[in-house]
Amino acid sequence: MTSEAEAPRRREDVPAGEPKTRAARRTLKLDALAVDDAVLDLPLAAPWRRAGAMVVDLAAIGALSLLAGPVLGALTGVTVALLGSRRVSVSRFWMTFRWVLIVLGACVVVLSLFLMAGRPLVRTTAFNIARETPPPRIEQVLLSPSAGTSELRRAVSVLERQVEALREDNERLRREARGNSFVAAASDFSGTLGLTFGWAGVYFTLFTTWLRGRTPGKALFRIRVVRLDGRPLGAMDAFVRNGGYAAGLATGSLGFLRLLWDPNRQAIQDKIAGTVVVASDTAMRLGPAGRAAPPAGSPEARIEGVDTADVPQSQ
Repeated sequence: MTSEAEAPRRREDVPAGEPKTRAARRTLKLDALAVDDAVLDLPLAAPWRRAGAMVVDLAAIGALSLLAGPVLGALTGVTVALLGSRRVSVSRFWMTFRWVLIVLGACVVVLSLFLMAGRPLVRTTAFNIARETPPPRIEQVLLSPSAGTSELRRAVSVLERQVEALREDNERLRREARGNSFVAAASDFSGTLGLTFGWAGVYFTLFTTWLRGRTPGKALFRIRVVRLDGRPLGAMDAFVRNGGYAAGLATGSLGFLRLLWDPNRQAIQDKIAGTVVVASDTAMRLGPAGRAAPPAGSPEARIEGVDTADVPQSQ
């Protein structure tokens, strides 16, 4: 039996000035699993509200996917730079890494803006509004028996251009010939799916960060994402939570359905990011467990879901 003198010290028993050892970092920390008092007893968002918000968000992502690639590139650069804007750690590695993210994001934005110049912002092929391609023009190449080197080079150049034009026209005809076949539909769907996933990452990361836990769909259905530890939701939190959607798809949507039986209605993306979705309208008016709304500046008001700054106080 282990004596009290030999019992391992808890985290709060370790002096503040004592350096943390690797062994200490390998033990379970209760404070890392704690839930902030401001989050306790908050009314959870109903599943139908979360489903409705997701339908609205997916429709918005589908509309955004009609924009040209450079627009997505510019917003992706903004997202990457935003990930490095928050000081998550004071370690030298993170300080260097966050500046790499900021510089990389700025470079992507500048390059995307350069590619965007003089080009339409909407993909013309999305609505089949691209101009009809005229058939390639075939020119006759006539050479005299006494043609010199310069004439031969000019003739070869003309023939090469015509061959390239015929190759492109042949590829266009092949695409038209396959029409609405399953192979064509699968190919087009895979390309659109990749573009849509790119927009989904930008959409959920930027809106969840800028709107403090909301997306347009969540704002419409009056729900909000909050962190379990009560801290403000940052860009990295939103990015990690968005990655949880990929995990939900990898489980055959079972990770999304777990909110139906989870006691805190946490789907797989909430489990990964340490978040929970609450009904922001009820939470803002009443506060936890129906109590009066907390005053501004109080610990409870740190969470936007219970902050009453933007709604009238209940009488």
